[in-house]
Amino acid sequence: METNEFLKKIKAKAEQNKLNRKDLRFKKTIGMLKAKGLLQTNLSIPARTGAKIELKDVLWAGQNVEPRILEVLPAAIIHHKANFLGLDNAPKEIQVILKAILENAENGPDFEGITYAKMKHWANVQLKDKRTKPAKELRLPKTLRFKADTIAKLHRIIAAGKAKDLTSAFEEAVEKYDEANC
Repeated sequence: METNEFLKKIKAKAEQNKLNRKDLRFKKTIGMLKAKGLLQTNLSIPARTGAKIELKDVLWAGQNVEPRILEVLPAAIIHHKANFLGLDNAPKEIQVILKAILENAENGPDFEGITYAKMKHWANVQLKDKRTKPAKELRLPKTLRFKADTIAKLHRIIAAGKAKDLTSAFEEAVEKYDEANC
């Protein structure tokens, strides 16, 4: 390829990127991620704490302007689900990544050139202002049915001061079982 042709393509791409940075989809996305502490930028875009953004617009901004958006997207969805519209129509790959992160899986699929490890890292980062817990520390609701004598034993553990509540008593019992048998 000729040097002049190559330079023309680079200049055209730079011009398109400049236009894309002025797009409202990009500005709203960056503003929300900036307000949540997931991205920093030197652009003069105001933080938008309560912004409601269509997932398709976030994906557009990540694919066409700033790939870092895709890197922090799973963390943003996990911790700030209320800010996203259209999650029911999320691409299958995003749904698989979210499930893998919440299950603390070692491996998961990459998305648009962003590795699973990078996306998982951002989901497990404790933000400086401690607004969110890392994904690996989130508590997932689960309904379990125990025998009455099992519940009585858990209450005895609490009464003895070895646990503060039923959940922590159960978690400690599972940890002890895991250490002994795995």
